[in-house]
Amino acid sequence: MIDNSGRMNRTMFTRFISASALTAGLLASTTLFTGCEVDGWMFDPSVVGRWEHTPTAVPILDRIEVIERDTGDFVETSSIQADDLIPEVTDYEVGAGDQVLMEIFDLYETGTPAQLARNVDSRGFVDVPQIGRLNILGLTADEIREAVRIALREAGLIEDALVSVTITAQREQTFSVFGAISGVGRYFIPQPDYRLLEALTEAGGLSPIIRKVYVIRQVPLTDAAERGMGVTPADKPVMPINTPDGDAEQPGIGLEQLIEGLTRPEEDGEPSPGFFADQNDAHSSILLAQVDQDQPQDPEAVIQLIEGDSQPAANPVAPLGLEEGQQVQAAGRWMFLNGEWVRVARRTNAGVDSLPEGADALEGLQPSDLVTQRIIEIPTAPLLQGKAEFNIVIRPGDVIRIPPPISGLVYVGGPGIARAGVYSLPQNGRLTLTKAIISAGGLSQIAIPERLDLTRMVGDDRQATIRLNARAIFEGTQPDIFLKPDDVINVGTNFFATPLAVIRNGFRMSYGFGFLLDRNFGNDVFGAPPSNRGF
Repeated sequence: MIDNSGRMNRTMFTRFISASALTAGLLASTTLFTGCEVDGWMFDPSVVGRWEHTPTAVPILDRIEVIERDTGDFVETSSIQADDLIPEVTDYEVGAGDQVLMEIFDLYETGTPAQLARNVDSRGFVDVPQIGRLNILGLTADEIREAVRIALREAGLIEDALVSVTITAQREQTFSVFGAISGVGRYFIPQPDYRLLEALTEAGGLSPIIRKVYVIRQVPLTDAAERGMGVTPADKPVMPINTPDGDAEQPGIGLEQLIEGLTRPEEDGEPSPGFFADQNDAHSSILLAQVDQDQPQDPEAVIQLIEGDSQPAANPVAPLGLEEGQQVQAAGRWMFLNGEWVRVARRTNAGVDSLPEGADALEGLQPSDLVTQRIIEIPTAPLLQGKAEFNIVIRPGDVIRIPPPISGLVYVGGPGIARAGVYSLPQNGRLTLTKAIISAGGLSQIAIPERLDLTRMVGDDRQATIRLNARAIFEGTQPDIFLKPDDVINVGTNFFATPLAVIRNGFRMSYGFGFLLDRNFGNDVFGAPPSNRGF
């Protein structure tokens, strides 16, 4: 009986060994035919990743449009344009707060210059002895000199005064720097070709951990928005010109007057009224000769201007800068654009080129009707490396903003996270959703990657939650997301995740090869111990 039991136990053990070998063979065959491409043991859903031979590239979102589009925290930025790299060389126009130094000969004493250092007040006026208050807002140094000469002549003081004007302090020729930089303040632009790297160096230098720099350029759409209500720029004086015959000076005319005269019909071969009407005959002939000499020699470039404002063109085109339904202002400028002359007019609301009149001049206007702006986004890495296409020219009135590195906390939790907790945003680099999950120890054994909630603050007292697919993000079929301060990541599970985890854990493995044999069957398999053989 004992022999039969032992023989039966040996048969059962042999069958057990055969079944184990068969199972191992099946697993080896499955691994061989699948090429070790199975993502997890027994199709573990918590194992995520791409692991494909084909590379892929997906964007990383900084903003989730569905929940963040109406927060007002985002401002549209623009990239660098070719015009941002070209210096603008123009004569400086005086603004409020500037300082000017005027030297007027024979004002107090014959042969002696009188030096007058004046500050331009908020409305653009300066006090000149024996003349009074003189408006010089928006004038260049040459125009101020001519305005003083005209004022002295009209006052009967000096017929042909010798005047010298120097602008000693140019507050309009400045830019501002603020943000994560040591030298916050306002700086002077010494030359037209003054660039961003020079400005940042003068302000104390830029830290390499700063990712981007923003240059804000505001463009006032109305004179009142630029200079203030009740402030009127000075009238441009008629500048003298030198005739070819000598040093005699005659009053000149502007480009707008020249074009206006050319566009009006002539009567009996004579120039139309208003064109050279206030000039003498010699001066008129000189200007006509100059206009004829300046005409291009290419016949294709010579075009016919539109005659008068009342006559429609053959192919009526809205003036440049106007949209459909907007009215054309009476005065405009002509420009030679794309092979033809076009009138450039400022975009106006209800045909008004300035603030409306009335009890409340701002009633009915939106902030976008007064001021527009460009925010130029410049990455600092290529800028600090010296790439010229990122080193833009600084314009007067520019504001350079250096944002500090993003800092704060993100919260990672839920039953699907292996190590829940609070994590800090790094100073170098940016934390993404996948990096946060890896930092938290990865997904737990009962995690369902398709059930991930991201909660984000979309206001001071509002938050929004959106469901994401972590598996698709890890596989590279959906874009990753940059995390922001106070973000909350909650990875969930489902009803079947825990039982499946228990079943997977039931198949325990140890290092090496071996098996466990119950002690009740030990004597039948290996025989009785040596001490019991005699019994």
